Amino acid sequence: MKRFVGGVALIILLVFPSSALGQTIDVDTTDKPLEITGWLGEENGFIGNLRLTVPEEDVVSFTFLPSDLKRKDTAQKITRQQIELIGEPQLEAGVPKDFQVKVSAIQAPGIYEGQIELLPSGQLRSEAVVIPLTVNAKARPNLVALPDSEQLQLQLVHCSWLFDCALARVLLPANAFQNQWLLRFNNPVEASVSLTNAEVVLVGKQTGYQITETEVEPPPTPETLAANQIVRLPLKWERSQIPPDRYTGAVYLTLEGGEEMLKIPINLSMRSGPLIPLLVLLVGIILGRLFKYMQEKGIPQAEALGEVNKLELQMSEANPEDCEMLMPMVNQVRQSVYQMDLDGVKAEVDAIAVRLDCLKRLRMMEQKLEPKQQHPKVKEILQKIAEARSLIGLSSDEKGLEQAKVLLEEIQSEVVKLGTTMMGSENKPDAAIMETLREAQEAVVAVGHAVQTQAQKAPALPMWVVWLRRSLVFFSGVSGAVRAEATYWVVRPLLSLALLFGLSVVGIRALYVENGGTFGAEPFADYWGLVLWGLSADVASRSLSSLPGGEAKNE
Repeated sequence: MKRFVGGVALIILLVFPSSALGQTIDVDTTDKPLEITGWLGEENGFIGNLRLTVPEEDVVSFTFLPSDLKRKDTAQKITRQQIELIGEPQLEAGVPKDFQVKVSAIQAPGIYEGQIELLPSGQLRSEAVVIPLTVNAKARPNLVALPDSEQLQLQLVHCSWLFDCALARVLLPANAFQNQWLLRFNNPVEASVSLTNAEVVLVGKQTGYQITETEVEPPPTPETLAANQIVRLPLKWERSQIPPDRYTGAVYLTLEGGEEMLKIPINLSMRSGPLIPLLVLLVGIILGRLFKYMQEKGIPQAEALGEVNKLELQMSEANPEDCEMLMPMVNQVRQSVYQMDLDGVKAEVDAIAVRLDCLKRLRMMEQKLEPKQQHPKVKEILQKIAEARSLIGLSSDEKGLEQAKVLLEEIQSEVVKLGTTMMGSENKPDAAIMETLREAQEAVVAVGHAVQTQAQKAPALPMWVVWLRRSLVFFSGVSGAVRAEATYWVVRPLLSLALLFGLSVVGIRALYVENGGTFGAEPFADYWGLVLWGLSADVASRSLSSLPGGEAKNE
């Protein structure tokens, strides 16, 4: 029996030398454990390097024994047939040699773990070199923006005052007051996505203003986006910090492993609050109404008032007593101008001017005749001149002027007779008498004009006609005074306010709500446009005020 055992041992020593039985393979420390990282769908994506060395004897061959690789947290695995060693499995003593370990046909991303055994020929399995193997299979990010995040169209309002914002909420839709937008993406792959950086680039088209993180805050980074889910990234902004303008640009998202940045275009329109535009529009409308008033009534009234002032200037150069006599007439005409009763102002001013001219001529006649007042005829003429002055200065009816004209004609004839009796030096007519005669003739002509002017005025209605009209108004149930007062104090103000409100609504809607997405970006042009619209609103005002039966026609 001993001889048999010894023979077997001798045969083993002859077949397997002692050096081969104890041979080991050393693995470079950086390759143990072996970690392979790659991207799904890329050729030769999962290849790792393995550096091996045998310290003493050559290894003619060794066996590469991989295990199945199991994915963490799931039952999914990579079979051992998908793992191979690239290179001849031979090693020379003391010479490091690099091999490649290739893992193929990986379908799903994740971290797979297993091991590799290196067994030199002739050694037992228990003596194999074990190398832990980890494969990190990554998937390229494939975020797909949902329809509401493919391109952002934002219409916002810049308001800070309480009333300004309250008015904006009445005029503008709710999306104008948003302070953030959720960027939504679909992550269809089975791997999470790491967002490493987010940047917002926005520049004003009209002002060139560059948006910073103070105004628009990009999504927070770093951020991990879950796999197989709809993921959301908040984009926030401060509306009160963004000046009015149209901003164009994009949100740029940098994804780990992404071949290029993900770009979300942004078109942001920011308008100013509606309070100041509304006030400016009201100013424009009021100016338009003022221009309309000046064109229709203000200018004629100013011209009529100018005629009255010119008449008063002429009166200031006349005799104070004559001015005092005519001043009640002038005041009456001025009140007519104030009350917009302008139809007869020109005629009345001309009539007063004629009276003033007559009074001036009577004064000149008195000055010429006073040195000769001892003459009986001259004294009678002076008395008639005083009487004519009273008729001209105090009488406003046609009858009084006709009496004054008769007196002046008598004065004229008497002056003619006086001229024949009172001769001057060298038996010539007295110069003073002749000048008095000329003034008397001019006074007669002037009074004649005054009589004609007075006759052109509308005659006063007889008392029975006035009484009949008042009776009809009383029995009709509506007093003319009540109707006039109601029109002046109620109807007309209400129509004016309604017209002002309607024009304001139309203007603010046309220039601010519908076409004012960037209102305030160019303050001069935007606000001046409101003023011009208010001025041109007179066209709409005329259309509304010309409605049949509307009291606004008298505006």
